Amino acid sequence: MGKLIYAIRREEALSPGKVEEDAAILEAVLSPLEARGLRVIRLKAEDLAPAPPRDALGVLHMVQGPQGLGLLEGWEAAGLSLINPAAAVRACYRRHLFARLAGRIACPETRIFTLAEAREWGNETFPGPGWLKRAEIHAEGPGDVVLVDSLNAALAVLNDFSRRGIDLLAWQEHISGREIKFYGVGPGRFFQAFWAATGEPWAGEPRDPLSELAHRAAALTGLMVFGGDAILTPENTLYLIDLNDWPSFSRCRELAAREIVKHVQELWRL
Repeated sequence: MGKLIYAIRREEALSPGKVEEDAAILEAVLSPLEARGLRVIRLKAEDLAPAPPRDALGVLHMVQGPQGLGLLEGWEAAGLSLINPAAAVRACYRRHLFARLAGRIACPETRIFTLAEAREWGNETFPGPGWLKRAEIHAEGPGDVVLVDSLNAALAVLNDFSRRGIDLLAWQEHISGREIKFYGVGPGRFFQAFWAATGEPWAGEPRDPLSELAHRAAALTGLMVFGGDAILTPENTLYLIDLNDWPSFSRCRELAAREIVKHVQELWRL
């Protein structure tokens, strides 16, 4: 019988509006692996068991929530190889990401607050206009990332966070410019980027500074399959504003899947 791997879909609550797209990129990777004789057991993140499988070569997964990652860390401790490693996914939580990248990658100023601390903001202590974001998992809905232009607007967002049980948040400086969405497989294997507003491809230079920025951020977190967002300012400065583990690759799924398959084959010597 062929070698066995596990494939684990992302939690549906953490895939807002992209459940089918997230499933599609995973299947686009699994199908050619199965065609080469690999056996695949598919699971939902919600169905993970504490006991690690004993007969598997490794795990391809899109899990993001702390409970699922905790279980996968146990699987790793038992010797299973994960793409992406659980610690790399946790490193993308905003509470960890910007502290890790500070001084190494151009990022907006980002501060982490408990909800209780933020609700004490006054005119003298409010950090200023910027983005309020969940500090851990990236998003369950549009209300998890909100641009605020005043203290009153910020307090309204904090009330919504409180209602939904979000007790840790990030305040991030707003950087003016054009947003770019990027996708990568590393180290340095694959990179594609698109203007967020139009979907048009980013036309990088021969030695693309955006690719270098993205791959360096991925290396600092340990991600192998990644995506994210950057801003290009009117002065042509690039800032990383978010980094994500295993995105849907909706704009470049076929090309990305091909490179992820190659990466899996090399890493696991298939």
